[in-house]
Amino acid sequence: MAANDSVTKTVSMRREPTIESGAGGSKKSNLLVFTTSYNECENIAPLIDQIAEAVPAADILVVDDNSPDGTWDIIQAKAMQYPQLRAVMRPRKLGIGSAHKYALFYAMREGYETLVTLDADFSHNPKAIPELLRAHGRNVFVTGSRYCAGGSSDYAGYRNIVSRAGNIAARLALGVRLKELTTYFRVFDVSSLRALPLRKVKASGYSYGVQLIYYLRKAGVELREVPIHFTDRSRGSSKIPRLQILLSAFDLLMLARQRLYIFRDFAPDIVVEDACAECHDQALAMKDKRRRAGEPSVFVCLRCGHEQTPRSLRDAVHLTSGIPDNRRSNARSAPCA
Repeated sequence: MAANDSVTKTVSMRREPTIESGAGGSKKSNLLVFTTSYNECENIAPLIDQIAEAVPAADILVVDDNSPDGTWDIIQAKAMQYPQLRAVMRPRKLGIGSAHKYALFYAMREGYETLVTLDADFSHNPKAIPELLRAHGRNVFVTGSRYCAGGSSDYAGYRNIVSRAGNIAARLALGVRLKELTTYFRVFDVSSLRALPLRKVKASGYSYGVQLIYYLRKAGVELREVPIHFTDRSRGSSKIPRLQILLSAFDLLMLARQRLYIFRDFAPDIVVEDACAECHDQALAMKDKRRRAGEPSVFVCLRCGHEQTPRSLRDAVHLTSGIPDNRRSNARSAPCA
């Protein structure tokens, strides 16, 4: 059996929590670099090469949304070349926001200290990763910025106006000083992610990243930006929906309105170790808190999109159903570390 055939069989038949392509298997580094792909067959191979060259000690995670153009086959081939590469194929296009949330949960679950994210279309230069890492620290979030002093972009005309206006609107809606809020070239302190109410970060597109900055700020994380040059895509086609501007504007309005609320729930998510009932990946993210006493929370699998109540929470509700209300709070499931 050929090497690539072996990987394909592993991807389609394994029932372990995470699909691990690559010879490495287990975590090798405290640094994880992540990108997500959909129809990036022209970009994904050189991108992985340049990430491995820029930060050779880092592990790499690629989440592909079942690209029909052969992107996944290229990722599999690269996994044979780079033992530090981990690759996950999702069953359908679930969106860039969902893919990035998968990376957050993966980094927390696997015990990484630092997470770097970037786009797969070379709008973010992997060679700039070390510079972003130098600005990073404990309880610090770093974003690559086109619009701070020293930053630049290939965008011109209408696209430049829309991008700048979007960032100004986001800055006003969130009440932050960052000049760049919409790019995904970022560095996270993974420990700070555990304090966030990630269930409230629900946008499916690029608004997801703006929402995430809002909750990082509310959690007391220091926000920094490093100047970068943003390169316009030269290969492949853009995946941004035509209605994304309207959707993002609506999301910003909701965030701005939320800042006016007096009583806001910023409690961190409950984190469970249960595997998904459908795909068996340990990537269950809290979607909603229980709506009534005695009801378990709803979770969604970030790999396959299946909504469910984790068995550990169902069992906890069952065990506490006969306990008086004044004692029940001591018996409920607590957030995992």
